[in-house]
Amino acid sequence: MKLYCKNCNNLLTINSLKKSKFDEIKFVDESELLPNGKYIEASKVDYNFEIPIGYLINTKSILLKDHKESIRFNGCCGPSEFSTLNQVCSKCNFEIGVLVADCWTSRFIGIDISKVSLKPLWQ
Repeated sequence: MKLYCKNCNNLLTINSLKKSKFDEIKFVDESELLPNGKYIEASKVDYNFEIPIGYLINTKSILLKDHKESIRFNGCCGPSEFSTLNQVCSKCNFEIGVLVADCWTSRFIGIDISKVSLKPLWQ
């Protein structure tokens, strides 16, 4: 699976992502939730997002940058926001996902599926 920004058509994934099995998930504080290059549907994991997150992805597997508003990075020792997008497209700054990386959570990026496409929208 590849992901493209719906706003500017920018390719967001470094390589094609492969679907993860539940037994590959590691619920270890401050460690990656998923192996590099993997994703899982958010509905398969028990996190309560207040925004429409469809996929959870390893943080090194997608090219996003931090939102310019620091208030979107609430948490104890890192971002643990489950209600606000804090990651944007590196090309056009379109809000795409949420980085979760606090001391009491595993690290991952949740992707708002309404903001991405699985195929390029234009050439």
